[in-house]
Amino acid sequence: MSTIDLLLDEENELTFQINIEGNSPGAAKCRLMLENKGLNLLFEANSHTKGEISVVLPPLAHVLKEGEYDMKLEVVVDDKFFEPLTLTGNFEKNVRVTAEAVVRKPTRKQTNVTANILSEEASAPIRVKNSKTINREVLGEAPKKRPSVKENVKKRKNISDKDILKLIEAIQNKK
Repeated sequence: MSTIDLLLDEENELTFQINIEGNSPGAAKCRLMLENKGLNLLFEANSHTKGEISVVLPPLAHVLKEGEYDMKLEVVVDDKFFEPLTLTGNFEKNVRVTAEAVVRKPTRKQTNVTANILSEEASAPIRVKNSKTINREVLGEAPKKRPSVKENVKKRKNISDKDILKLIEAIQNKK
């Protein structure tokens, strides 16, 4: 009894050479029997010229587990039954490799920059944390004063509803 390697998750084609001898050989039917615990599978053979037959085994991953199974080639000529070949099929799954991309977001670190800038009037270290602006007072420049809401209203002759609302908000924020 010989052993052949077969794939569970792919189609397998087996080809056999059959010789039938006798007084008047009739039409022969061939099939391959695969024996499993409690379940036997039969696969019909397709005949070819010159006594060759082929049996196609479909993917059997949904029916069988990996392992060795007994297989018999059965030939029926007229009313006579023959088992000219027995073999063992070693069924294995095909090797598959899968991969998935893992995307990780890098953690952002806060950048701390310390520098000493000397001016004529003051020399104090400047600390900048993720900022593109530098404190102008430290550099010796006079800070620009933003006009208050009241000053903006005084400059204008026409007061809009928005200006009144801004005034009310400014008063409420001071409390």
